[in-house]
Amino acid sequence: MKKCVQPQAAPDPGVLLSPKRLLRRLGDGSGDAPGTTAKPKPATEPRAAWIHRTLPSELAVSVSTDQAHRKRKWQSGSQEDKRPSPSYRRPAKRSRREAYVKGPLLGRGGFGPVYAGTRRSDGLPVAIKYVSKRGTQRLRVEGQGRLPLEVALMTLVNSTPACPNVLQLLEWFDRPGRYTMILECPLPCQDLESFCEENGRLDESLAKKVLLQLITALKHCESRGVLHRDVKPENLLISTESHDIKLLDFGCGDLLKDSAYKHFAGTLQYAPPEWFRQHRYHAGPATVWSVGVMLYNILCGCFPFRGALRVTYKNRLHFPRVLSTGKRQKSRPDPGHTGNCVHVLIMLLGEPHTPLELVDEGISRQWSSVQ
Repeated sequence: MKKCVQPQAAPDPGVLLSPKRLLRRLGDGSGDAPGTTAKPKPATEPRAAWIHRTLPSELAVSVSTDQAHRKRKWQSGSQEDKRPSPSYRRPAKRSRREAYVKGPLLGRGGFGPVYAGTRRSDGLPVAIKYVSKRGTQRLRVEGQGRLPLEVALMTLVNSTPACPNVLQLLEWFDRPGRYTMILECPLPCQDLESFCEENGRLDESLAKKVLLQLITALKHCESRGVLHRDVKPENLLISTESHDIKLLDFGCGDLLKDSAYKHFAGTLQYAPPEWFRQHRYHAGPATVWSVGVMLYNILCGCFPFRGALRVTYKNRLHFPRVLSTGKRQKSRPDPGHTGNCVHVLIMLLGEPHTPLELVDEGISRQWSSVQ
């Protein structure tokens, strides 16, 4: 069994970073810099073993295995948003070139590039994601055969009724050597990490709005039997006008189960303490923990822990003065912070675990003074 890769030391939580310094410290997605995704360990279950679940829309899915994911960014310009109409259940028979015009590069991930695009029939803006078939895991969906991991999971979460805070898969193309995903592309938008790099850390009002929408998306995924497993700012699209968000990238996801997961897929800086101690974790507590780490990141501009040995529920969290009191070092009041967010962070990063279905209630109660 391969040893777990430990994350590098994160920035001092007491130091607020400028967007330029934050970009340098978060890294560019190479090596072991923060934001790097660890490759999952190979599954130990027999390949012929199937686990059937009762899911919405009468979709039955076979057992899945972990899938690696790497960082990439999305950013798009301003255009009129049009409501997409999903047709993703089977791979399209026509070619991508017949249906879509490929535009400029939006980002490049570990498995391939993501381009802007336009649907020829009605001019709908889309994102075109190419994914190599090499090493790609597949899930069996009843009535649809074996689908690529990300396609299968998005098929489940996009089933009617869909969630407005989860990115829609419109259709996909199966080609030799790779498959192509056509995704909705709300405009204007960019990923939340880039948004924070350009605008600085978020104030409590905007952070609360982002957080409540994220919880809605994750509860929807849970209701569809899907575990996202890679919650972080890079995997959230935010509208630069309305600040509505959409959860994207299910390449590290898996089917939801009650038992512990023994293989890690995701970003180590967001992994829960039990993964570092026991090399296992449960879906609910791990998801809530990653939400807490992300909230700390977008509020403070850094990670709450310096390394894997310090990642623990019992470790003392250090909050910058502006976060805990609403005041800067020279006692100037900061209208963007009330200090109530500290209680929310303690709820997300502490014990006993708060179930995901109760997190939004806790946020509304602890953060009631922030609109």
